[in-house]
Amino acid sequence: MLSMESFLNMPLHTTLCWTMIVTGAFTLFGLSKYVTAPYGRHSKAGWGILLDPKLSWFLMESPNLVMILFFYLKNYGMSGQLPPATNCILLVFYGGHYINRSLIFPMRIRNGKKMPITVMLAAAFYSSWNGYIQSKTLLELEQYGDEVLSSTRFILGSVVFISGFAINYHSDEVLRNLRKPGETGYKIPYGGAFKYVSCGNFFGEIVEWIGFAIASGSLSGAAFAFYTFANTAPRGASHHAWYLEKFKGEYEDLGRSAVIPFIW
Repeated sequence: MLSMESFLNMPLHTTLCWTMIVTGAFTLFGLSKYVTAPYGRHSKAGWGILLDPKLSWFLMESPNLVMILFFYLKNYGMSGQLPPATNCILLVFYGGHYINRSLIFPMRIRNGKKMPITVMLAAAFYSSWNGYIQSKTLLELEQYGDEVLSSTRFILGSVVFISGFAINYHSDEVLRNLRKPGETGYKIPYGGAFKYVSCGNFFGEIVEWIGFAIASGSLSGAAFAFYTFANTAPRGASHHAWYLEKFKGEYEDLGRSAVIPFIW
């Protein structure tokens, strides 16, 4: 068992990874039992001033990209050199997701609800924390050998990641196109992962980072995957309950799970 003494004597990076896992456990419990994240359809007063959703998404997701740039310049400078091939592929996975999340996705938001500044700041803090541990792993601590590229673990993890990314992206597109320009209100999403779950976007993101954790075989990847599940699964359960309350029998007849098909 991990003792307090051994925890305190860990390197900072390792400590931050384990702290993320512990924080994820508390987040899972808190969001499941006591708090519903107050933005989007669950937005409510009392959580600070409201910000434009496009700006909020950029501010809270872009620290991941800043950390990639910081650690690249720190360790490679202006040399133009690249990390090992496996590291580069994992960086493309990680960075590609956050290029979409911080730059592309916000610009495509239609009629999005404003976000409380407290939610944005909390997410930006997490992105800085996670960006630090992932970027430090891939650009400083780990030097994957070429043999990893053909390993079962890396291939399996990559397939799972790409599948999750596709599910996440498609689900975002379904949600984005639910309302025509100028329309308001909520509708039931159909197609893709929404055939099985209320929150196909959350399901896709969970699958993504499980794949990343498998492919990287790192503590930082495992911490990220667990926290993603801890943060999105209970929010998905809240969305599912909201759909059932709003659309009642029409929605219940669809037989969807909340986030994980046939399980939760």
